[in-house]
Amino acid sequence: MMLTSLPVGWMPTRSALQAYTQAMTAFPRAAGPADPRWSHVAMDPTRHGFVTRPTPLEDGASLMAIVDLDDHRVSATAGDDAIDIDLQPGPSSVSVGDALLELAGRHGPEIAVDRERFGTSETLTYDTEAVAAFFAQARTAIEALDRVNAQLSGEIAGPHLWPHGFDVATEWFSDRMVDYGDSESNAQIAMGWYPSEDSYVYVNPWPFRDEYAQIPLPGGARWHLEGWQGAKLDLNAGDPVALDTVVELGATVHAATEASLGT
Repeated sequence: MMLTSLPVGWMPTRSALQAYTQAMTAFPRAAGPADPRWSHVAMDPTRHGFVTRPTPLEDGASLMAIVDLDDHRVSATAGDDAIDIDLQPGPSSVSVGDALLELAGRHGPEIAVDRERFGTSETLTYDTEAVAAFFAQARTAIEALDRVNAQLSGEIAGPHLWPHGFDVATEWFSDRMVDYGDSESNAQIAMGWYPSEDSYVYVNPWPFRDEYAQIPLPGGARWHLEGWQGAKLDLNAGDPVALDTVVELGATVHAATEASLGT
């Protein structure tokens, strides 16, 4: 299995998928059980796409929404009630959010969602071939992340699809707490796949130490030090990248930085 670049012209479809998933996750963000790692605002991978965390409704039902990237639909359920939206015509993300809001409203008071997260009322570009290419690559990236996670001990979250940045990522958390603005956060390592015009895999140890940039990286990866800091493996630079190379990159960064992140 390989990771590679995505099709030329994929970006409008990427924007559509991001808009749909942001509208879908507006509901668990507003009314779902809060996860301390914010996993409730992410989407979990399924065999056919990605699914939101359940949002409890007043009558005891739970709202769940799935973006099915094989059949190109958004399907949502609340108990025995359901809706189904065909994505191939490129419906607006607002129409998707409104349909979910209507479904939820049949089971209790209207959820006070942030409607700005519904995105645009414009028709969107949805290219089924681009979606198929994305999802094939997403499945490969998820397998790589799962294989890295299987080598680790400690607290792990993911893999998830994060609609805000539209990346597929996992996080490992150290027990060490670090000052972060006005609060504290666990030291951590995030590993993910960023499917954009210039796709790449990243492994970001945080807080970053200057000496990390001296760690040799496998498979043509390099240290990215401007803007964000971490290991970066570009996927648009040449030949496809083997799944084993991605796993090796994650394992290398974890092995070299985990101990220091815990002290």
